[in-house]
Amino acid sequence: MKLLTVLGLSALTLVLVPAVTALASSSPAPAPVVVQGGGSKLGTAMEELGGAVKSLSERIKKGEALEEGLPDVWKAQRAVIDAKSELPEMVTALTDEKAKKKATLAYREQMQELMRSLLDVEMGLAAGDAKKADKALRAADNLKSSGHGQFRKQGGGR
Repeated sequence: MKLLTVLGLSALTLVLVPAVTALASSSPAPAPVVVQGGGSKLGTAMEELGGAVKSLSERIKKGEALEEGLPDVWKAQRAVIDAKSELPEMVTALTDEKAKKKATLAYREQMQELMRSLLDVEMGLAAGDAKKADKALRAADNLKSSGHGQFRKQGGGR
């Protein structure tokens, strides 16, 4: 029964997240928030994401009670949604409008890819498939590293 509930919630998430994302992308975009580093909404979202991913990594390595990691993956997904409404300072600081638009699109596309990876982690956990969950989590970690290289100032600022 517990597994059916988990699978039902996972399926609901798979339906709702793309629908909400599509709805959000079809409406006028809100003015992005300028992020100045630590203490920002983006910084907080990234810290939550990092903590959730660390917990997930430890659980997947153990390979036991994978479905109990679902709250962590949902926390990571919520953090990605929060981060998508923000823009890194490196993007907002751009003065060339064409470059800023291109960087904004690249950032949001990367956040969408991250969400897709986290949805794959969720399905691996729900199915009890540690190998699938681990592969998806590694893909998410690669996206994080790539994103930090592209959108984060050297020295750790956002």
